[in-house]
Amino acid sequence: MNSKSLSFIFILLSIYLTNALPLYKRSCSKSHKVVKGDTCHKIWTKYGLSESKLRSLNPGISCSSLKIGASVCVGSGSVSYNSSCSSHYTVANGDTCYKIWSKYGLSESKLRSLNPGISCSSLKKGDKVCVAGGSNNNSGSSCKSHYTVGKGDTCYKIWTKYGINEATLRNLNPGLSCSSIRPGQELCVKNSSTSNNGNKGSPSSSFTWYKECNTPNTFAITFDDGPYKYDNDLLDLLKKKGVKATFFINGDNVSDIRNSSIRSIIKRMYNEGHNVLSHTWSHKDLTKVSDTKFRSELKLLEDQIYDIIGKRPKAIRPPYGSNNSKVINNLKYFGYSYGILWHVDTEDWSNLGNVSKIHNFVKKGLETSKSPIILNHSFYKDISREKLLKAVEDEIDYLKGKGFKGVNMETCIGHSVYRSSGEGFPN
Repeated sequence: MNSKSLSFIFILLSIYLTNALPLYKRSCSKSHKVVKGDTCHKIWTKYGLSESKLRSLNPGISCSSLKIGASVCVGSGSVSYNSSCSSHYTVANGDTCYKIWSKYGLSESKLRSLNPGISCSSLKKGDKVCVAGGSNNNSGSSCKSHYTVGKGDTCYKIWTKYGINEATLRNLNPGLSCSSIRPGQELCVKNSSTSNNGNKGSPSSSFTWYKECNTPNTFAITFDDGPYKYDNDLLDLLKKKGVKATFFINGDNVSDIRNSSIRSIIKRMYNEGHNVLSHTWSHKDLTKVSDTKFRSELKLLEDQIYDIIGKRPKAIRPPYGSNNSKVINNLKYFGYSYGILWHVDTEDWSNLGNVSKIHNFVKKGLETSKSPIILNHSFYKDISREKLLKAVEDEIDYLKGKGFKGVNMETCIGHSVYRSSGEGFPN
């Protein structure tokens, strides 16, 4: 073979290798190594991605034939932002998308529209995030109707008055800070393309209550009223037993969700495959609160959960299980699809963690259900680490001994318990 032939082959080989190497291999900033039992769904859920985002990062990926040891890209090289951006923010340690859009008075959808392809789960210190568009200003001729802020006005009152939602009001008024609006300030409330539907989330078309799992021979052990200081020990036990659970948490009840140590517990819950769902902000009976309070009980907690795990719940357990038609209609309006009650109540809060009594409640429950949802609490009067762990371990050992598998709520009911990626809280 002469030198010309060798050169030609070398050129062809170079072209093949260059084109065969996907772009994500050259620009990927974060990879996941496939382990036994992994699926695409598990991977994109773990890293807070959508299916489409995972596939765009991994062109040609075959989700039906993932190989153990293969590398899957879960983060792109840098945050992209549009060229017409007029103001950028440099990501610092501890920043999240939620903190950034709140700081600049944006909505989630607005931040994402300014930063196409942004991955909120993998922000890095030094990334540049666009926080204001160069020409996206509705205070000029494109605004068809203005409102002059009066004394006592809030953004909520204004968007409700004009039949729009939070995202629409913020998109009409880039940079709006709802915490510091002032009398006399002019806000745009309508332009030529304003729709009452907005894009910040939408009501749910249906609502379903669950007391049992749809998946046979499973049990869903659930814990209300946390997080609490013993939850890390509880997570250790669940890991040891190979059981996934569901935590219906509050924002400000027995613990304050804004506390860093509590936030780390919640993050661990989610990262270890448990579901973190709503039990309202402060454990109020939803049948007894005003519509405004109802909304805040949901949204305050939802925003904090999103800031911690990058997901918004669409499943809830109302405090005390208390509900009526008004509660259901409100939950549907605010985008909730599933209400989770229980088939077995361990009554741990009243028997103070009595192992024998809890065991009997579980045993009796199995007489009428082969896929029970079980109510426990992360906190009750006189709780101790020993009481909690002993009672829960007895429950798990008994159920597993009967051939049941402990699963999280998503597996239990067979539906996603979180809103779609990018979907926010409805008006």
